[in-house]
Amino acid sequence: MLLIPNYKDNLNSTINGKSVLNKAFELIDGNYVHKNAIIDWDNIIIGKGNIFGPMSVIGGAAQHKYYITSGKLKIGNDNIFSEFSVISRPTSLTNETIIGDRNHFMSNSIIHHDCVIENDTVVCSNASVAGNVRIMRGVYLGQNSSVHQFQIVGSYSILGMNSCVTKKSNIIPGRKYVGVPSRDIGENTIALERGNIKYEHLNKEIKRFQILQKQMHSTFQT
Repeated sequence: MLLIPNYKDNLNSTINGKSVLNKAFELIDGNYVHKNAIIDWDNIIIGKGNIFGPMSVIGGAAQHKYYITSGKLKIGNDNIFSEFSVISRPTSLTNETIIGDRNHFMSNSIIHHDCVIENDTVVCSNASVAGNVRIMRGVYLGQNSSVHQFQIVGSYSILGMNSCVTKKSNIIPGRKYVGVPSRDIGENTIALERGNIKYEHLNKEIKRFQILQKQMHSTFQT
């Protein structure tokens, strides 16, 4: 059986037989923060166990031409924000950017304004998620992939490296997508098996995905 080390182990050094937090990090309200991380603490509501790598930019102003930055960035528990990752605050469109629990944002990944990232997602290096996107639980966004604004990415789906979710893409839960524009190439069996996802649960996620799509379309008239 492959044992995956706890990422937090990378933050510790052994000194005189004792595990000591790496001097480049500080423990702030139960979160591990690199001293070179850039975080707008005044505009964040945050849980515990999160890791902020060097030069991660968390809670910066929304990159939007027409709407002002407004509201809070909400972050749950046990997320990893690797070096140079960017999570933006929301605009007056929703007043919320939400990051759930146990998500891993790799180096140079970008989550723009007004997004909702649920739980247990992986956003690989250089992946870019445009504003007002919802990434459902257990999604894997491959390296250099991108997601168009006002899209819903279905639970337990995977987007291959260099792929693009366009305005007309339909990223259904439990499927694999590649290319530009992204196309369905089959069931994401590895993720479903690894997560022990039963078809009853997957069908519920498909129905939730459809509801979220209708809400997105009606709210923003996409």
